Amino acid sequence: MSTTLDKFSNTIHQLQNYLQALEAESSQLEIPRLSGREWFDILERKLIPQLTNQMYLVVAVVGGTNIGKSVIFNHLVDQQTSAISPLASQTRHPVCLVPQHFEQQHDLREVFQGFQLVPWSSAEDPLRQDEAHLLFWKNCDTLASNLLVLDTPDIDSDAEVNWERAERIRQCADVLVTVLTQQKYNDAAVKKFFREAAREDKVILTVFNQCQLPDDEAYWPLWLNTFYQETGAHPELVFIAPNDRRAATNLELPFYPRQFEPASADSHPEVNDSPPQTDSAVNLMEVLSQMQFGEIKIQTLRGALKYLIRQDTGVPSYLREIKSRSQEFRSAAELLSEHELAEIENWPLVPNSVIVTAVRKWWQEQREGWSAHVHGFYNSLGKGVLWPARYLHALTTEEKRPPMEVYRDQEWSVVLQTVEGIYDRLTLVSELGNALLTSRLKSLLSGTSREALLKTLHVEHSQFDFTTQFEELVDREMTSFKSESPQYYSLIKQIDRAAAVGRPVLSVGLFFVGFGAVGDVGTQIVTDTMIQSVVNVAGDVAGGAAATTVGETAVSSSAASGMGYLEAKIRRFHAVFAQKRTEWLANAVRTHLLKTLPEELKSAVALPDSEHYHAVQQTVNELEQQLSQLQITL
Repeated sequence: MSTTLDKFSNTIHQLQNYLQALEAESSQLEIPRLSGREWFDILERKLIPQLTNQMYLVVAVVGGTNIGKSVIFNHLVDQQTSAISPLASQTRHPVCLVPQHFEQQHDLREVFQGFQLVPWSSAEDPLRQDEAHLLFWKNCDTLASNLLVLDTPDIDSDAEVNWERAERIRQCADVLVTVLTQQKYNDAAVKKFFREAAREDKVILTVFNQCQLPDDEAYWPLWLNTFYQETGAHPELVFIAPNDRRAATNLELPFYPRQFEPASADSHPEVNDSPPQTDSAVNLMEVLSQMQFGEIKIQTLRGALKYLIRQDTGVPSYLREIKSRSQEFRSAAELLSEHELAEIENWPLVPNSVIVTAVRKWWQEQREGWSAHVHGFYNSLGKGVLWPARYLHALTTEEKRPPMEVYRDQEWSVVLQTVEGIYDRLTLVSELGNALLTSRLKSLLSGTSREALLKTLHVEHSQFDFTTQFEELVDREMTSFKSESPQYYSLIKQIDRAAAVGRPVLSVGLFFVGFGAVGDVGTQIVTDTMIQSVVNVAGDVAGGAAATTVGETAVSSSAASGMGYLEAKIRRFHAVFAQKRTEWLANAVRTHLLKTLPEELKSAVALPDSEHYHAVQQTVNELEQQLSQLQITL
C-alpha cells in the first residue's frame, strides 16, 4: 500500500505544480482563483500533507450552534479541556489535542494549512475574538500516537468566519463526529456542510445529543433519516445521548449505540415504538480506537481524490471554465481584429518619379560595358546641351517640392483619417455588449488618449526618411528579381542596350514632347513612364509613338505591348511599400493605443492549447487510472 500512496503523492504534487502554473497563465481570464475552490482546498489541505506513509487520523467534532459539541469533545478525550457554556457560538477557533511527540515527526502547519497555530494554554483560548484563523493545540498523553482530535466552531454561526474555519477543518479531517439535535438536524447551513462531507467520503460518526429519553427513542431515526436524505451523509456509527447538564459537566454523559438503516427516498418512515436496542453506554474513544485506522485513512483519501477529479466539481470543471472563458476572449478578439481596424483603401501611392529614380539608381549599378558607357555619355550630354532650357524653366516656374515630401503630407492625411476611423470603430465595439472589451476599451479610449496618440504618431512620422526606405525596398526587390528570374534580367539587359542605341532619338523626342528638357524636371514625367514600363516605353519610342500619358494609364498601355511582368513589378513596389507603411501604423496603434490588449486576447484564446493545460488534463487521467487500481486493491 505504501508504494501506491507514493505513486499518488508524486502525481498529486505534479498536479499542484501544473495547476499553479496554469493559474498564473490564465490570470487575464479573470476567473476566480484556485484558493477557495473546494477541490483545490482539499488538494492543499488534505491530499498534499496526508498522502504519506506515516498514516494518522484527524478526528473533528462538528455541528451547529449550542448543541454540546464541546461536551462531546471533552467526553471523547476524557478530560475537561474545551470550555462549556450555555451561551451560543462561544467556540470561535478550533482546538486540537495532539499525541505526544507528534509535532516532532510532522509539521502541524502542513497538517492544518490555512491556520495560524498557537499553543493552547487555557480553556478560554478558543473563545478569543480575533479575525485571524487561529488553531490552538497542545499535547495529550492519552491519545494514540496517530490520532488527532479537534473541537470546531459552529457550522451555522451568525459569524461567517466560523463557517470558513469549520470548513477548513472538515477538508483536512478523516472522521467527523457529527453532533445533531432535534433542533439542529435540518438546518440549511448544517445540511450544506454535510453534503460536502458526503461528497468527500468522510467517515461519519453521528451523536444525537440532548435527547429526551425514552420519549425521543421513537423519533431520532426519523430525524436522522431526514438528515441523511437531505445530505447523503450516511453515518458509520450512531449514538444517542440524553439531555443531562449535570452529567455533561461532570464527564458522565452516557452514549448509547444504535443501529440505523435509512429508508428509501420514496417511502414514508413511521415512528418506531419498539423498545431500545440496548441500554449499555459505551466509551466513544474506545469505540474510535477499535476502528480500522488504515481503512479509514484510505477511504477518506480516496474520497478526496474522487472529489478532486469529479467532472462537475473538480479539476475538470476548472478546465471547462478556462475553455469557456477562453472562447469568450476569442469572440472579443474577433471583434477587435486588427485587420478590420486598420484596413485602408486610400493609402497614397509613391510617386512614379521616385520609383524611376530608385530603379535607375539600382540599374545603373548593374550596367556593364558599352551600355553603361552610352547611358553615362547621353546623361552628361543632356545636362550640358540643355542647360539653357533648365535655366529658362527655373526663371518661369516655382521650385517644386521633393516628391517624397508631397507623399509624406498625403500619407499623414490618410493617417489622420485612419486614426479617426479606428477610434470610431473601437468606440462602436465597446458598445456592442462584450463585457470583456467594454471596460478595457473605455479605459483605453478615455481622456486625451486620441490627442496623445496623434502626437506620438506625428513625431514618429516626421522622422521617417522615406527616400532611403524606398530605395532599400527597391534594392531588395530588384536583387530578388534578378536572382529568381535570370531570363527576365537578361531580356532587360538586351532591351536596355537597344534603348541606349536609340537614346539620342529618345532624348530629343522627349524634349519635343513639350514637358521639358531631357534629364530635368520637365522631362521627368516622360522618363517616369519609360521606367514604369521599361520595355514598352522603349519600344513605343523606338517605333515613333509619343507617350502623352502618365501614371497607371501609361503602365497599362505598356502591358498591352507584352511587358506586363514589369508593370506587375512596379505595382509590387507600390504594394510592398504601402504594406510596410501600414504595418508601421498598425504597430504604432497597437503599441501606443491598444498596448498589450491584443497580446492578452491572443494568449487567453490559446490557453486551452497550452502545455500546462494539457499537463493538468493528462495528470487527471493518470489519477483516474491510479484510483481504479486502488479500488481493485481494496
